[in-house]
Amino acid sequence: MIDFDVYGLESLVWVYATQEGIITPNTWEKIISKSVYGEHIPGDIFMADGMKNQFGLNIKSLLKSFTKGDIQTCSFVQCRCPLDENENIGEGVIKTLVEKREESFKEFNLDTMLDVIILHNRSDNDYNVRVFVEKQDEYENLNLIWDDSRAYLNPDRSKNNWKKTWKIKRVSGNASAFQTCVYVKKTFDANKCVANFTVKCYDNYEVSIQEAKEKYDKVQ
Repeated sequence: MIDFDVYGLESLVWVYATQEGIITPNTWEKIISKSVYGEHIPGDIFMADGMKNQFGLNIKSLLKSFTKGDIQTCSFVQCRCPLDENENIGEGVIKTLVEKREESFKEFNLDTMLDVIILHNRSDNDYNVRVFVEKQDEYENLNLIWDDSRAYLNPDRSKNNWKKTWKIKRVSGNASAFQTCVYVKKTFDANKCVANFTVKCYDNYEVSIQEAKEKYDKVQ
């Protein structure tokens, strides 16, 4: 699909993690876009946070400790979805997801959306990173079963915990009474990631308050 400059990715992580401590979601968007020699799409307007050729990059960074095994299941906010409470929740969620994807396609002349998921965490001076890339599901073509505000893909209702196997869910957000978050759940296999590394990021930016004042004075 797209090629990563993995050494460049590691180098960028080292630079930004040394500066920021914990790399922010916006910085991750820049790092990933640079790592594929693509273009970053700033702001929180489009589903595509970056692009390379005909590919839109839906970049999500999750600050998570890694599981002991290779398999890890995580969920993330895909978008916000304002819906009238009287509408069909499932239809409204899927409609929003498709519209946001198509807006990116139209605006930037793209034809494929890729989910780029970064699992990352910091342990003292070790910054641990795993990057996964896969073609985004065509949500409108999934055979989903909706139960209340959650969507399931082939749920085994004979099991007591089947409601935990949701794939998409809509939950109340904090923006307003009708502004909600749409979560997507994915399972990741460390053996299938495009990058899996640890870089040493020593804290070279520790300064005293006096040193901070002196540096600040120089730019005033």
